[in-house]
Order: sequence, then structure tokens, then C-alpha cells
Amino acid sequence: MSSELAAVLQAHLGTAYTVERELGGGMSRVFVAHDHRLGRLVAIKVLLPTLAAAVNVERFNREIMLSAGLQHPNIVPVLHAGELDGLPYFVMPYIRGDSLRVRINRGPLSVRETVSILKDVARALAFAHERGIVHRDIKPDNVLLAAGAAMVTDFGVAKALSASREHHPHHSHTITEVGVSLGTPAYMAPEQAAADPTVDRRADLYAFGIVGYEMLIGTPPFHGRTPQAILAAQISEAPPPLAARRSDLPAALVDILMQCLEKDPARRPRSATDITRRLESPAVVSGKFAVSPATVRRGTRRLHALGALVLLAIIVSWLALRSRSTSGVAAPGATTAQAVSSDIGPSIAVLPLTAAGGGARESGIALGMTSELTNAVSRVQGLRVASQTAATGLTNRALTLADIGNALNVAMVLEGSVQSAGNRLRVTVRLVSVRRDSTLWVDSFEGPVDSTFAVQDVASRAVVSAVAARAIP
Repeated sequence: MSSELAAVLQAHLGTAYTVERELGGGMSRVFVAHDHRLGRLVAIKVLLPTLAAAVNVERFNREIMLSAGLQHPNIVPVLHAGELDGLPYFVMPYIRGDSLRVRINRGPLSVRETVSILKDVARALAFAHERGIVHRDIKPDNVLLAAGAAMVTDFGVAKALSASREHHPHHSHTITEVGVSLGTPAYMAPEQAAADPTVDRRADLYAFGIVGYEMLIGTPPFHGRTPQAILAAQISEAPPPLAARRSDLPAALVDILMQCLEKDPARRPRSATDITRRLESPAVVSGKFAVSPATVRRGTRRLHALGALVLLAIIVSWLALRSRSTSGVAAPGATTAQAVSSDIGPSIAVLPLTAAGGGARESGIALGMTSELTNAVSRVQGLRVASQTAATGLTNRALTLADIGNALNVAMVLEGSVQSAGNRLRVTVRLVSVRRDSTLWVDSFEGPVDSTFAVQDVASRAVVSAVAARAIP
């Protein structure tokens, strides 16, 4: 901690606060202090001199205090704003917990955890937007996680910087300034990147989509490029489809986030309130998985080829039956086939789990997990389990779950994915009804990679319990 700035800050604050320590900051120096009047800790953010030099302090304070009226459970409010030797500062409650940035650094989040955080952020945005306040810098660093909830911080800071610079006599717009004052390049909407003066709440929805994307994948869409290249991509380049980068994502969740990432603001969701409502749908957590466009194209080509083969088989079978019927011989197995199709009975196929990262380690774990789950459900009395070889052969043809279920003559299908980050392993499993084309049960299991067998045991017991409860009367 800089003892000089801390001493100056302490002298300025007087006996009302005691500065205790300094935290890391981005565009500001952040200090933790004890508020003696209210008996609580506060965070004091002092703007960096390089930014403060181009800021009208009076206007900055006036703009940032407009957000002080945002009293909401998912918003960290501004308590006070002032000036310290020409440096603007503002005071906020100190939130005990990590930022979303820290959590993402540990690896991609589960679907359930992602949706929970997104709901809180969407509620915060909806509340602020209804009061005419746009954040302009939504990113993981500005989302704090504490007591099982997410809170958005620094509302109004980006707007205050922008407005105070616009009225500063020596201000000039450079691309670096735009990136700092109006947002962060990796999360900036196309209209922000283009310095459009009419930026509105829909820019927050774009950033919201990128934050959700990053939680699920581990990095934002245009990660690894220079700030200038990222700004150019935000304006003109479509982000890689979420479903192409992770296979266990519900289509309803993917639809929301990819709509937020539309280049045209008019094509994004109508409001944060609309997003909040859509996130409440069970399909967002446990609906059918999204399919990447590339998989759809491959599947369409394969289905066309398969369709031709099926048609040929039907014609051959029809000719054979016609020939037998004309000779007075009944077609063997016809009655049995009808009986099976009308009453499949308790039955399941375990599809090969996918390796989300595509690495050799994940692929090996996925193979072992598939075999273990097949063995586990085979021990459920009264349940018919399709051959693992047959199930594997059909999944390689990119058929739909309904096609696979019908081909294997089973009532349910079990599918899932294996994903690892560092030494952490996550296994997601989903049980699907073929007839209703709906998810019956879904869950995720996590643990260290070197405890794979323990994760397998926990997942197997849970799967057996879920399957038995839904398959056996």
C-alpha cells in the first residue's frame, strides 16, 4: 500500500474513518476503511491521476451521485463522493467475497451457477434501467459474489467519467480514452466501440451476454487479441456460437445469450426485465441441449444419406412381404414388431459422454464414465439396457435423440459431458424421455481430477436412483 496516498486520504477523512488497507484496483486505487459512525467497513475508490487529469471533478461527483439512489439487493450503492487533492473519490459499502472475475479464473461455471448469477445481474440492470441509469461497464470485475448472491458495483462510474470529460476544456477522444471511459473493450457493445453518442441500456445487455458467455466458456468471445482488434471484432465479427464451444448447454440459455450479442441493438432482448423473465424458465437449466450450426449441417447431410438407405430398405422389405403374402406365407416377426413399438417398457440407452474440451484426458475420463454408467444402470431390476456398442454406433451418425431412441427401441436416453479445468473435473448427466422429447432429470458432479473414481461413484449412484425412480413402476 502507498503510505503517502493512504496518509493523505486518512488526513482528509479525519476521525470519521480509519483507513485499514489497500486492495487491487483498475481505474482507481481502492482502500478499505472502518466507518466509525455506522460501525462497518467501506471501500473508498480514489480515481487514478492519469484519469483524473482529464476530468471535471464537480461534474464527475454530480454524475456519480445520481446512482446513489439505486437501493436494490443486487446493487452496491454509492454512499458518498468527494475530492482528494484534485482526485475524485467515492465511498461504497465493503462487500466480503470474491469478484466474478476470481471465480471465472478457477474455471468455467456450471449451467446452474451461471444462471443463478445471471438472474441477479439482470435484476440489478432492470432496476437501474427503469430509473434511467445505464452502467456502461458490465464485466466480471464489477460483479461481486457474497452470501450466495451476486451484486453489481460501480454503477454510474463509466458514465461519470464520460460526462465529466465531455465538459473538460482539454479533453480529446482517443481510442484508449474511449475504452477506459465508456467501457472495457472485451465487453463493449458495437455502438460503444464505434463511440456512438446515443448509447443506451441495450449496451448493458450486450455486455451481459459476454459475461454469460465467459462464465460458461472461461473466456470472452474475442479473447487473446489486442484492444484495438477486439474493438474491431465487436463491431464487425460474429462471436463463435456457444454450442460450438461447449456441448452441455441448454438451448434456451444459449438463445438468450446469443440474442444479447446481436450487433444491432434492436435485435437484442427488449429489456433486462425480459431477460429476467426468460431466465426463470426451467428450460434454461434443464432443457434440451443446444446444437452447433456445424453439427446441424453435418447431421442434415448424414440424415439425407441415411434417409435414402432407409427408403431403400423399406422398398426391399415391402417387396419381400408382398412376395410372401402372395405365396400364402405370413411375414415372420410382424406381430412382434408391432407389439414392441406400442409397448417398449422400461428401457434405456447410455450414449457416450462427450469430452467438452476435446483433450485426451477428458476423452479417457468420458469413455470410462460411459462404461461405468452403463454397468450401473444394468443392475436396475426390470430395466432393459441397450448395447453400448449399438449406442456408440448410432451417436457417430449425428442423429437426433428421438431417432436414436427409436432405433434402439428404448424409452429413455442418458447423455452427458465431461469437462476439466486445471485439477477440477465436472461431469454433467441428463436423462431424456424419448417419447416426450423432454428432460426428466439433470445434475452435475464435481471433484479433483485425481479423484475421478470417487466422482464416478457419486454420479453412478445418483443416475441409478434417478433412472429407477422414473423407469420402474
